[in-house]
Amino acid sequence: MTQQTSHDTDAHVSRRTLLGSAAATAITLTFGGHALAQGHDAPLKIAVGFPPGGSGDLFARILADALREEISRPIVVENKPGGGGMTVAVGFLRAPKDGTQLMLATGSTAIAAPVSRAKPPYNPVEDFQWIALLSNAPFVIAVNAALPVNTLPELVAYCKARPGALSYGHAGLGTTVHLAAELFKDRAGIAVQDIAYPGSAPAITDTIAGNVQFIVETTGTLGPHQKSGRLRIISCMAEQREAIAPQVPTSREAGYDLIAGTCNLLAAPQGTPPQVIEPIAQAVVRIMTKPAIQEKLMQLGITPITRSGPQEARAFVTSEVARWSAVTKKLGIAL
Repeated sequence: MTQQTSHDTDAHVSRRTLLGSAAATAITLTFGGHALAQGHDAPLKIAVGFPPGGSGDLFARILADALREEISRPIVVENKPGGGGMTVAVGFLRAPKDGTQLMLATGSTAIAAPVSRAKPPYNPVEDFQWIALLSNAPFVIAVNAALPVNTLPELVAYCKARPGALSYGHAGLGTTVHLAAELFKDRAGIAVQDIAYPGSAPAITDTIAGNVQFIVETTGTLGPHQKSGRLRIISCMAEQREAIAPQVPTSREAGYDLIAGTCNLLAAPQGTPPQVIEPIAQAVVRIMTKPAIQEKLMQLGITPITRSGPQEARAFVTSEVARWSAVTKKLGIAL
């Protein structure tokens, strides 16, 4: 038997260590490369939880067009309405973690829908890999053009003179607009019925028709109907007036402390590898800093957020979940 020297042993260990490291590196590169290659070859699907016509859908399509150009990859927007924005999130829990599917989560999907349920089907903070907080937009209150009110105090007085006889429309139970309108009812001390619709578009249609008397939505969604004279925006639920509609006073100016709006966040399935998320996150930052994109969003009453990553997005969701959980508890909303 040949005696093995210390040098031979060291060399053997070194070769074994080197081979092991190379194998580990190969596995890592193969996994990362597979995920990126598979994601690059297949269309990138962006799921949104509401039908066409609402602010979330409009934003998703603007983002998809810009992202398609930025990463040279087919992008498909998939509308998956239902459950006040929850249906898309529940389905997204089972989405593949290979970079082929993302979710454009509105405030309803990420915050309002789960906090308004007695038994939420997902944890919005923990169950998704948040990529970025992309935008926010305050809500406004608009009335049917035939309603004889022009200000928020006049609407409150009109409702108080007809307790329980009037109604408002919203995009679904547990949506951000539903919670914002219920907050308005509580702060104003009015009794009106809420009528739920499968999305913003039918709620707007019925408000225009006079089947419901008012609606809470964004300026971007309601602006065209105000310009046509079919709706009248009377109040903005923000700290200051919107640049897109400076003639509309805030709710605080009318004496009501109402701050509410929606947001748009981008998410990947929880467990998606960082090397899959990072190129998309970087592309999104570039998109949100482009003046042309910012101008397009501002025209819709949407304020772009130009510096946000996974950490900021997760912190935002955590904070808003806590805030609106307190509101739903106070109002006794547990669907």
